[in-house]
Amino acid sequence: MANNEEQNFAELYENSLKRLEEGTVVEGTIVDIVDEDIFVDLGYKADGVIPRGEFSYGDEKPQDKLKVGQKVSAYILKMNNGQGNILLSMKRLQNKKLKEEFEANVKENKPIEVKVTETMDAGVVGETGSTKVFIPRTQLAKKGVTDLTEYKGKTLAIKVIEYNPEKRKIIGSERKLADELRQIRLAQTWAEIEVGKKVMGTVRQIMDYGAFVDIGGVDGLLHVSEISWKQIKTPADVLKVGDQVPVTIIKLDKENNKISLSMKNPEDDPWAKLPYELNDTVTGKVVSLKPFGAFVELPNGVEALVHISNITNKRIAKPDEVLSIGDEVTGKVTVITPEKRRIEISMREMDVPAEGTENVPVEGEETTTTTTETTAE
Repeated sequence: MANNEEQNFAELYENSLKRLEEGTVVEGTIVDIVDEDIFVDLGYKADGVIPRGEFSYGDEKPQDKLKVGQKVSAYILKMNNGQGNILLSMKRLQNKKLKEEFEANVKENKPIEVKVTETMDAGVVGETGSTKVFIPRTQLAKKGVTDLTEYKGKTLAIKVIEYNPEKRKIIGSERKLADELRQIRLAQTWAEIEVGKKVMGTVRQIMDYGAFVDIGGVDGLLHVSEISWKQIKTPADVLKVGDQVPVTIIKLDKENNKISLSMKNPEDDPWAKLPYELNDTVTGKVVSLKPFGAFVELPNGVEALVHISNITNKRIAKPDEVLSIGDEVTGKVTVITPEKRRIEISMREMDVPAEGTENVPVEGEETTTTTTETTAE
């Protein structure tokens, strides 16, 4: 009986020995992780060991990804590592998988992710497993970069534009993929946008007459008059490049790829519900001076005109002879037509005329001369 057991054990030993060969894949159970070396029970007379350098192409540590008792597959590099253990590699298996995925993605023209490991004047080198891809400077998505060392360690999504592994010539393009994605977003945005739709946009450029806002790969014009219900001198007083702003599409011209946007909410329109009536006394701040008069911002946000003839009882040639920007003034409402967004006030009517100036004419008014005859006795 003992002889039979010994014979069976010997056969099992011989069979297991035949199965473990260099260049093959074996499965085992992790029994320990020491100093980032992974020890694996292979059901063999010697354990397998996976050094840190043969664990992964990534930066992760074995302790963060694996645990004792977990089953793993590995590639046999050597039957004896010089210390009586079988030298294993998980990295080789990972590389085989990455290479197969890479070739499949190239064949199907799919995006590929590579990690930049080297930079030079002409471009950068990205790796996935042991496969190296050269991305020329002209094929990077970001333009105007003078120092490419900022790319080192970054992961880039690319399309392979030239593939010749026999000559070890694999060229990728981040720009091509970015352009393709931009076109997809562009088509999707044009299919979804419509007049009246509210969207979030990113301020991309600021001009004197307005700002260009990206609303999903498409730039729309936000005219200065559509930024606020209040009068503003320049868009830069309110916006800066990179701002995220809510906008409403107010006009579409798909044929010419033009979009007009607005930040003004109708419910915030100060002209919708004016709290003023004719002959009301109002107080506001001078916000603009023109040759013909001054504009005064009232408490609810509307701007009222004070014509030059209604600024004072005295004769003046220009509004700035009496007023300055920022002055607080009081006047009486003399004209109010909300449908025309027009309101006028008169400061003159609030003035108490000085003695002897009641009949002093104001520029622009007609004067009437009355002659009284005196009969000498």
